[in-house]
Amino acid sequence: MEDVSERSYERLTPEDLEEIAAVALRTLAAIFDRAPVAGLYRDRLLLLALAQGGALHYLDGVNGLKDIDVWAFFAAGPARRFPHRKRWCVDFGPSRFGRHPADLGYRGRRLDLMGRSIAIAPGEPPQQAVRHWLAMRSRSAVELRKKPMFSLFPEAFFGERLN
Repeated sequence: MEDVSERSYERLTPEDLEEIAAVALRTLAAIFDRAPVAGLYRDRLLLLALAQGGALHYLDGVNGLKDIDVWAFFAAGPARRFPHRKRWCVDFGPSRFGRHPADLGYRGRRLDLMGRSIAIAPGEPPQQAVRHWLAMRSRSAVELRKKPMFSLFPEAFFGERLN
């Protein structure tokens, strides 16, 4: 039987974060192939992060998982910024988290992938560049720093809290 609920209260584990990262990386690979501006950033990925309600649920186990929000941060450089108002939605697939009742056609929770191109100083660690961006006054940065964020990629920073 399919588990359909507004929120899943199943705890997120480090293994779940690895699967979330894998889904996000596969999604990015497909985006790079079909979206010309995003494709400019194919080799510029600095960091993937679990954000918003999913990150809060990973931290406290109380918030519940409505959907899975992942942010991809890319090194700025190409003449055009990464499409910052774009949100790509993919199916996380069947799991113990079930699916949200509004996500008809999905087999599991919806994973929303957003991205930003950000400045990074020479030799600066990716997580520090993201922290600098989070300290900025952009609406996205202000909203994202209200809840925890956890690094999903690269592996060297896996699970590190970013804010």
